[in-house]
This record gives sequence, structure tokens and C-alpha cells, in this order.
Amino acid sequence: MKKMIFGLLSLLLLAGLGFRIWYVNKDIDLPPVHTFKMGEEIALGENIFLDDFENMDGYTVTVNNAEILSYEEFLLKYQFEEDEESPLFDKDSLTYPEMVYDLHLTVKNTNITDDTNPDSGINFIHYKIFGTDFLLHTNGILYSVANPELELSLEEGVRLRSESEMDFQLPFYFSPSSKFAAVKEKDIKNEDVYLVISYYPNEYRILIE
Repeated sequence: MKKMIFGLLSLLLLAGLGFRIWYVNKDIDLPPVHTFKMGEEIALGENIFLDDFENMDGYTVTVNNAEILSYEEFLLKYQFEEDEESPLFDKDSLTYPEMVYDLHLTVKNTNITDDTNPDSGINFIHYKIFGTDFLLHTNGILYSVANPELELSLEEGVRLRSESEMDFQLPFYFSPSSKFAAVKEKDIKNEDVYLVISYYPNEYRILIE
């Protein structure tokens, strides 16, 4: 009898919790999702990621190509010689980049004058690659290796002169042998993978092929 009562109470509790979650979220309007292809020049307009002070108006983003590399291949690609006594990453670290998903992007500032949007720019720190059940992050160290000519760090963002453009390499990392957040190369290759370049009021994402 006690087990039956306990079971009924558990069901009622779960039902109440489910109703509460539905009630809290029922009026939330999700931003419309717009999907673009690689090679398309995408005008960001008034879209942002998370903060009201963001201003990407006048900027465009184009993903030109993408490739998956091992960490060693990535270092070789950018002719970076790692110091064995002082490596860039601890191999026991949760963020050790066994593999790198390296994107080549072109960013343009289409504003006619610098006075049009003096505070406009792009911050790659918000950029993420996602699939059905994984999310890949970029990394400041890998970003510096891939863009050695840049004086700004990943966290400082990018601001271009009016009517100018610049190419960037944007590396995302994953670790197939991780015990906590393993992402396999075949999982990335066998499903649709997207790069998100804005969240609100429209979610802009690019299908990476």
C-alpha cells in the first residue's frame, strides 16, 4: 500500500514539474532560424549574440572552406614549432585539442565611412560549431597560432576599416578520446554541422560542408 501511495505521489510530482516547465516556457518566442551555405556572403545587420551593446551592422561573414586536422597537422599547417619543454597544452587537460576543425572566413566592413558605425565590429569568442549532440568551441591559443599576424587576441574581437575586408582562420577543437565530452570525427562528418554567427533577433547559422 505504501509503495502504491509513494508511486502515485511520484507521478503527481513529475506531472506537476512538467506542467510548471511548460507554463514557464509557453510564452517564450524563439528567434527565427536562417540557414546559409558556405560561400554565401551574409550581412549581419542588426543581429547580435547576447549583449545589447554589440554592433555588427555593416559587417558580412563568408565561410570559404573547412578542414579537419589532427593537432600535429594543425601545427604543421601554420609552421608552428612547439616547445617540448613548454607545450601549448597539457595533454592531461580537459581542453587538450586532439583534433581541430579549422574554418577559413572572410569578414568585410561594408560601411562607407568609419563614422557610419564607429563602434561596430565582430567578436569570434561567441562563435560555436554544433551538431545534433555536440558543441565545439574555439580557443585563444589555437587562434593565435592560426592568425600570427594579428595583434588582437580572440577575446578582443575584430574591427575593420570601412570598405575593407580581411581573412581569418577560426579553429575549433574536439577530443575523440576524452572521457567526459568525446566527439568522434565520423560523427562530425556524418551529420549536418553548423556555425552560428548570431542569436538575436534572428539566429543566423552556416551549414559547414
